[in-house]
Amino acid sequence: MEDTAPLDLVGVDSEAEKAYRHLLARGGGTVEDVMAALGVTYPEGLALVERLHRFGLVSRRTSGEFLTVDPRHALRALVESRERQLASVRDTAGSLGALFDSARRARNGGHGTLVISGPEAVGDRYYRLKQAARAEICSLDRPPFLLAPNGPLDEAVVGRGVRVRAVYAASSFVADGGWQELGSLVSRGEEARITPALPIKLAMADRSAAMVSLSLSAGNTECLYTEAPPLLEALTELFERYWAAASPLAGVAGPDAPVAPSAALPEADRRPTDEERNLLALFAAGVKDEAIARQFGISSRTLRRRIQDLYAELGTTSRFGAGVAAARRDWV
Repeated sequence: MEDTAPLDLVGVDSEAEKAYRHLLARGGGTVEDVMAALGVTYPEGLALVERLHRFGLVSRRTSGEFLTVDPRHALRALVESRERQLASVRDTAGSLGALFDSARRARNGGHGTLVISGPEAVGDRYYRLKQAARAEICSLDRPPFLLAPNGPLDEAVVGRGVRVRAVYAASSFVADGGWQELGSLVSRGEEARITPALPIKLAMADRSAAMVSLSLSAGNTECLYTEAPPLLEALTELFERYWAAASPLAGVAGPDAPVAPSAALPEADRRPTDEERNLLALFAAGVKDEAIARQFGISSRTLRRRIQDLYAELGTTSRFGAGVAAARRDWV
């Protein structure tokens, strides 16, 4: 069977392809050759070879003969031309999408709500949401995580005076690296708190636009984007409830950071060190000792010693007692 290439994908129709293959087999020819081979009239044969000439598949000589161009070069040029055309079509998707969003907002009274799926689309909308913030960004964060850490973006947001508040689920600090990443964000000005669990993932900018997870399955990226005031009001109330109940996290020190002495001030006056505050927050969130040690980058033995020092400072022997004593001292 003759090997046929789908040249119609680059604009060469079947009749032109037949003429092209006839000329290729002979290294070229005239309109009369095409007429005889395909059984067409002179105007039809001329139209075919003119079309091949326009595609750059044949060259015309002054004698009226048409010579074929090496298809390895000619067809590559056609494919690249078609790719540029398709890329131009793809590039218009953004502006057409903006028209679509505007029309949808108009139908919904000016407030857009849409479902977004796919890592690229979700990631693009997430970064646009943060970049658009002027006063505050609020987030509820928990696994599964879709995006790579975006420290530079957060640093730029805080640098222009935007307040960043985040509540993290305890499960955010099960995998290695989560604690160090959080410390990097807190050092840039993020206000962070931790809670045992969160029902959703949320990112909200200026209480005027928000993204909410529609699934917590690892392979599902679908989320809801909304600018609708009733939804934003409900999401704001949800965030504030979790924010009020969560335990504050202080700056995250490295594993070799010195521990502040506990007897420098009288008990009534001394404030907790960052490590003590973070241990109490992780206790309250229910994070296991093994996970805490892994996040702090220290051994389990070292962590147990530091926990015992904290218990001794608070006059207790348990996590629960530590929480009660810390609350009595206004440490949490």
